[in-house]
Amino acid sequence: MKHIKNIIFDLDGTLIDSSDGVVEAVNYSLEQMGEKQRTPEEIKLFIGYPLYKMYPHFSDKPFKELYSHFQFKAADTVVASTVVLDNVENNLYRLKESGYSLSIASTKIRKHISGVIDKFGWGDIFQAYSGGNEVAQVKPAPDIFHLTLEKINGSISDSIVIGDTINDVLAAKAVPLPVVAIQSPYGRKNELIESKPDYYIEKFDEIFDILNGGSHE
Repeated sequence: MKHIKNIIFDLDGTLIDSSDGVVEAVNYSLEQMGEKQRTPEEIKLFIGYPLYKMYPHFSDKPFKELYSHFQFKAADTVVASTVVLDNVENNLYRLKESGYSLSIASTKIRKHISGVIDKFGWGDIFQAYSGGNEVAQVKPAPDIFHLTLEKINGSISDSIVIGDTINDVLAAKAVPLPVVAIQSPYGRKNELIESKPDYYIEKFDEIFDILNGGSHE
């Protein structure tokens, strides 16, 4: 894939794990609305999905209020809890040094993406980043990828997406962009494979095999 110049990454589950902070914020929002707390395992299944798709599984209270409580708590917990996934940081630098332009397209709000980038000193790695609050519709709609392509002056002929959920795959295909699905720390492996990404990998550094012409379909 010598024609690829731009790599657009999902964030949570692909590069980082902020699940502890997300779980804390979700349970805070449920508690504020008089609902019972949920286990980390229940909540983590929805990381990478829009919150409006998660909350109906846990509560019938108004989404707007749940979301407000979530964001209030998330301001303190999400970035603070975030850790880099294994094998990611060194390979991000390796990709950058190899001449690729790297960017992020996430359902997370822009403020949280910025906080993560600042926390890990990644400002020199990523050319651009886009958050879910910058588009009309989040993944699986393609809006976030269209926006990111505009920011990096990229095209469907020179760009590729890497993400860990079916939403990343569906959104990329809708552009259309080629997409690499990476095994998620949050589960749903079978669903991810069944979404028919162009490639599927289990470890981050396997992306080099694909970029250099290998196949993991």
